[in-house]
Amino acid sequence: MKTNEATYARPGGARVLDAPYVVTDINASLSQLMNEEGWEQTDCNGITLFKTDNLTSVLICMHTGSRIGENSIDGTVTIHVIEGEVELTADEEVVTLHTGQMVMLHQEVTHSLLATEETVMLLTNHVCC
Repeated sequence: MKTNEATYARPGGARVLDAPYVVTDINASLSQLMNEEGWEQTDCNGITLFKTDNLTSVLICMHTGSRIGENSIDGTVTIHVIEGEVELTADEEVVTLHTGQMVMLHQEVTHSLLATEETVMLLTNHVCC
């Protein structure tokens, strides 16, 4: 079992990251993120919900106008917009993702995100063995 310990910035952050199964309360995690200093002081805040050698799921909150700069990831990526709206730029095309929409990206696709509204999304990265 893999765990994450509480930190100064996230005193309520002790949690299981990997076990035979991990149940996550998205609403509780979201409330935690939005009540942390990091949310008040930065453009975005995120918390890893699940992490193995091959799969990572991160809940991310973004303020309006915040960006996740151009990058590419080793592995397949899904971005599920739980609430809000983001502009995804991938391979020089811009796609707007709204609440309830999801995009899947193959590995090494260069992409960036711009929150056009306050946004909550779940990013999952799957790296093949």
